[in-house]
Amino acid sequence: MNLGQQDLDSVPEGDLHFRVPAVPSRLAGLRHALAEWATRIGLPEEDTEALVLASYEAMANSVEHAYHDQTQGLLDLKARLDGAQSRVVVTVTDYGQWKPPQLSGGLRGRGLSLIQGLTNTSTITPTAGGTTVTMFWPLPAAEK
Repeated sequence: MNLGQQDLDSVPEGDLHFRVPAVPSRLAGLRHALAEWATRIGLPEEDTEALVLASYEAMANSVEHAYHDQTQGLLDLKARLDGAQSRVVVTVTDYGQWKPPQLSGGLRGRGLSLIQGLTNTSTITPTAGGTTVTMFWPLPAAEK
């Protein structure tokens, strides 16, 4: 699904999937949609905040780094419930080139560490066709 400004008021039921141009102006709308979705599925507020921040960081990294030598690129954001594993899974995928983290004297380069600190588990999978960041959060135990 392509995310336009008109879509912000109608985040779909079920799993999320947005494919948008990898530009900074699209990230606020994606954050909003992801926060609404996480709240709707009953993720606790603290986990929702972590999910939105980690996902935003992954998306911002894609926008800033994946397409550094190209004028255009795409970004996929997917979020789904994995009932079998009792968890939420969010993936951020770009179709650009992996750029290994650079030493920056501490001023930058903390995004991947931030993602790892905010998720239960996360993986980063760079390939020749792009990079996928997959992040997991456990669902709260059902109340008895």
